[in-house]
This record gives sequence, C-alpha cells and structure tokens, in this order.
Amino acid sequence: MKKKVLAILLSAAMAFSLSACGDSGNEPSSDASTSTSEAQDEPSSQPEQSTEPDTPSAPAETTVIRYGMHWLPDIDPNNTDAVTGEYTMDEARRQASLAGLQAIKDTYNVEFEFLQFPNDVQEDLMTSVLAGDPICDLAVLWNGVEPTILAQNVVQDLTPYMDLFEGEGGWVLGDPLFGGNYLMSHELAMTDFPLVVNLTMLEKVDALKDESGKTIYPMDLFKEGNWTWSAFEDYLSKVQAYYANVEAPDGATFEYVKAYETDHRYAALAAMYANGGGIVKDGEVAADSEESIEAVQFIDKLMKAELLVDCGVYDDGFTPRWTDGGRDIGLGATVFTDCPSWWIGGAASSCAERGESIGIIPWPRPDDVAQDSEDYQQSASVGNSTVVLKGVPEDRARLAIQSFMLYWETYYKTLGNVESASEYRSANAASILSKDYGVDVYNETYGDSLIECYNYILDNLGLNYAGKMGLWDRNWEYIVGKSLYGMDGMSSYDVAIKANLTDLTNPMNTIAEALKSNEVHDNRGPAITKEDVVLEAGTDPAGVDWTQYFSAEDSVDGTIAVTADNITVSEELDLATPGEYGDAVAVKVADNSGNESEGKIKVTVYNPSNTTAPAVEVKAELPTVALNTETSGINWADYLESAEDADGIDVKDKVTADLSELDTTTPGSYNVVLTVTDYAGNTSEVTVEVTVE
Repeated sequence: MKKKVLAILLSAAMAFSLSACGDSGNEPSSDASTSTSEAQDEPSSQPEQSTEPDTPSAPAETTVIRYGMHWLPDIDPNNTDAVTGEYTMDEARRQASLAGLQAIKDTYNVEFEFLQFPNDVQEDLMTSVLAGDPICDLAVLWNGVEPTILAQNVVQDLTPYMDLFEGEGGWVLGDPLFGGNYLMSHELAMTDFPLVVNLTMLEKVDALKDESGKTIYPMDLFKEGNWTWSAFEDYLSKVQAYYANVEAPDGATFEYVKAYETDHRYAALAAMYANGGGIVKDGEVAADSEESIEAVQFIDKLMKAELLVDCGVYDDGFTPRWTDGGRDIGLGATVFTDCPSWWIGGAASSCAERGESIGIIPWPRPDDVAQDSEDYQQSASVGNSTVVLKGVPEDRARLAIQSFMLYWETYYKTLGNVESASEYRSANAASILSKDYGVDVYNETYGDSLIECYNYILDNLGLNYAGKMGLWDRNWEYIVGKSLYGMDGMSSYDVAIKANLTDLTNPMNTIAEALKSNEVHDNRGPAITKEDVVLEAGTDPAGVDWTQYFSAEDSVDGTIAVTADNITVSEELDLATPGEYGDAVAVKVADNSGNESEGKIKVTVYNPSNTTAPAVEVKAELPTVALNTETSGINWADYLESAEDADGIDVKDKVTADLSELDTTTPGSYNVVLTVTDYAGNTSEVTVEVTVE
C-alpha cells in the first residue's frame, strides 16, 4: 500500500535553517543558553488530551528532559529578545507550544529544558557522548548534518522503542535507515520545491484556451486526470511559443521570458518520484532504477527542446543557481518553476503587485502511470531531525520519546484547532496557502482547484532521504548535472549513474559500518584559525615563519601543533612584487584519528616607499542606518565602491570614520568623513551623507 505520510519537512512558516540555504546549508551559530519552561505560563485554552491505554501514571517527582537545538528562539516559547524583551515566537505558535508543555507536565510530570548548543552540533554531540555526559536527551539536527552525526555513532537506534510509536503521535518516527530507526521529526509541511506557476501569464496564451475562450489551467488537466508528461510538454511548448520574444524584466537571468526556468536537480527529483523512482527508496539506492532513469531522460528531453532551462549555473558550468527560479517567477520572467518553499510568499507578493496570481500544482506523472497509482508521488525532502543520544538511559529515553510525541501532537492540535495532528494540514489548507504562500485560494475561477491540488500533494508525498544518507551534495547532484551537460565523460544519465553508482553506495556503506560498531567515531577534523599576511616588498622569504599565521584545535585531541612540514607556499607568491596573492600559503593538519583539515591565507605585498594617496570611489547608492543603531556595528567599507593603493591593492577595509556629526538617535542626514589608509600610511578622505531612518 502506498505510504501516505505526514511529511517531516522544512516548512516556510517554521523554517529552522535556511537552508538555507545553498544546497547543504550551514548551521546557525550564537551564544549558548538554556531555558526551563514555566508551566504556569500556559495558554488560556487547549484541546482535551487523549491518553493511550498504556500511558503510565505521572510520577510524583518532575523529570527534566533536556531538549537541545542550534537556535533556541525557534523552539522555546519562553525565549525573549535580548533587546526588546518580546517573545521570539509568534503568539499562535507560542500558545501551541505552551499547550504542549502543559500536556507533558500533566501526563508524565515532565518539563523540557530547552538548550542551545554552545558551538557546533557536530562537535558538541560527539564530544559530550565521548565524555559519557550527553549534552541533552533530545537533540535537533539541522537538515543535512545527519550523515556526519550518524557516522559518529552517537545516536541511539530507536528500534527497541517501536512500541511507543504505534499510537497517536507515532507520525514523528522517520523511515528506517541503515538497518535501524534513528531519526524523528516534528515538522509538518509540504514539498520544499513544489511546482509553481504564474496563472495570470497563462491567461495571455491563446493556444491554452478552449473553444469558449476559457483558459485551460494545469489544475483543470489534473482534475480531469490528464496532467501527464506529454500534456506538460505540450503545455510548455505553447507557453514558450507565446513568450519566446517577450523581453524579461530587468534583473532576470535571461533576456526573454521562459516557459519553465528551474533547477534541474529538483525537477529531476520531482519527475523521479512521479514515476515511482527516487535517489533512495526504502533505505536503498534507487537512482539507477528504470523509473529514475526514465524520469531524468524526460528532463533531458525538455532541456534539449529548451522548454526547461536552468536558472543560471555557477562557475563549474552545471550546478544551478538554485534560488534564481524563485526570484525570476516573482519578476514575471518565467511561467513555471520548482520554487523553494521559503521564496513562494515573496514571489507571490511581487506578482500580486502587478495584479498577477500564482498557483502550486502537482508535478505531472508519466503517461503510463495512473493518477491513483501508488507510484505517483510528489517529492519531499526531509527537514530537521530529532535524535536520542547515546548515554541516555533506556527509561529516560522512553520518557523523552513519549514526551516528544505528546508535545508535538498537542502543538498541532492547538495550532490548527483540530482533533489530531494528521488533520492539521488539510483543515488549514486554505489558510496555509493564502497566508504562507500568497496563493489566491478565494479566486472564483480556480481557488477551490488550487486547494484540491495542494491537498493531493500533501497526501501523496514521497520522502527524499538522500541528504540524510550523504547522497545529495557532491554525489547524485554531480552525476545528474554532469550527465545533462555532457561533462567529464558523462554523456547520458543512464550510463553515468551506473558507472558512478559507488559515489552513492560507498557513503552509505561507510555510515552503516560505523553504526554496527560500539565505538563513537571522531570524524571531525581540527578547526584551523588563520590570519592573512601583509609584508613589505623585498621581504626575504627565508625569514618568514609561516607557522605563526596558523593554529589548529581539535575538539577531541586539543591543540594540534603546526610545523613547517604542514605548510605549502605557492610558487606564484613573489615577495619582491607588490600585489595580492590569494591562497598563497596553505596548511594541512590531522588529528589522532586521521581527520584532516586544510586552510589557506592571502598574502599582501605592498611597496613601503609608495607616497601616492589611495584612490577612493564612493558608492552611487549609499546604505541607510536604522534609528538607534550602534555606530560600532556600522561597516563603513559598505559605503565605498572601491579603494586601491598605487599598485592596485584593495584597501577598502582600511577605513575609519569621523563620527562627530553623526547622531543615530535622531532621523536625518549627516556628513561623515571617511579616511582610507593604505599599507604604506598614505591617506585619502571622502565625505559621505549618512541617512538615519
């Protein structure tokens, strides 16, 4: 039976990282802090809690479960802004969180102590488990860090607790991976790169109208059961024919409007799931399956016909500029795109300013796959995960899991005013589409159809665990991209995926082997601290101790000595000639577990005899300063277009400001004198007008 799951995804309304966002994202960093929730600060009302038959009576003594995350404001309802004193959660979410806290207090006599990881989740979890003192009981992993954490073997297999997931709230359990069950998640959302269309732009295309002059929307084709690959191809052909000579707005990627400007990776992923394929299925690699190959071949067909174009690519020539499609649909530069969910609302607002409407629709299916087939799914990448750390005793782990489930089940019941979390999305579909994504669900012509399509997507999600298994970044995405662009001998996807399949299986095998052992694995290289170097022209290279510009610290082994043997100096570095030499000196060090880290520094060589003042150019459009801004936080280099010494060396960051006339507590315009000093001590002054508003 087709698995219809509640997607454990990153939602636009509850995004924890952005993903950010590049492909892999970076973990947010901030000061460590903790907060123990106050039970008396409870909402005025909450839904009645149901109790499972095997729920134990609440113990007399309160148990504090430590709940850790990389960004406390997103998870702690009692967290306040250090400056304003206001709660960091919006009130609806906060009241839902407080309801969850009250539920676990009443049922299990448990309180959550919300903890923010002090440094890096990959370091903090590993070092604490190695020390036999796990930093928390429940740990939230930002999306994409799971392969590193799982390979450290610091996470408990939840298989012994499977009985806990059989009742209400069991939706938090993720799919089995690497022969066990390691991940939970509390997030409910939709696919994070759905197919988005500008409906108003479709209405201009006469070829898309029926005999009565009514536009045939994709939602119409979907409801009729005709939204197939061939129908999509025909649809795009008609759209492209109309817009082929229509100039795109300023700032768009292409000169002319495109029918379908997108990121080929997410389009290919969507096509794979629509055909019953995927990168990973049931914990096994499926990127080489017939269904997956057929899907990528369809994307290749659209690209060759120029009905699908990548939204620009990076310097490597095949990696898409992954959010540009979301920007361009907002500009009106493309009719279709697979849009990052966190961009949809902004794109919809931009379209609305021009009187245009967007829609979110299912990705079409192959012609030989029925609409009600179990194989027809919508791809959905899994968001943040939650794990139980090793070192947490079994009885405490069971209580933590039960509390986690009840907390989030109550949260969604309260937030959506529904009887169960499973009802939350469908019951709030119109509100989510309208408020979060700016979709015109109240349009008399197609509003109901958009809600119907949205619910179909949510009810037929296929979860993509590739990122959590270490198979996305620089693995599958390289294979599919290079095959579509014919690079590095990858002439076609079917050949490329079979020839490079070990790029997917090897990372999985590495993690699986690590999880089989009883040891925690240190897989984090030393942290390298470095500083760029400025030297006078004519400096004797033999007299330079490059090691003084590097230091290395390992989270397990402590300080790592940096010696001359660790240093490599580029042959292009010429200490006799003024200039900037990027990545001129490199260091490579390893810890006791063999984990290596590399670092490079820039060397600036200047002429100490130079007496020419630096050339300084002020930006045409100057930044404004917000009222009551601390002047120490203003980056005055942002006001300069360029600043170079006589040899063309960039000295824009060597700028100071005379703040005697600036008053950031009062709106207005102020003259600020900026002084740029080059490395030889020569100065230039420019005056900029700073606006406080």
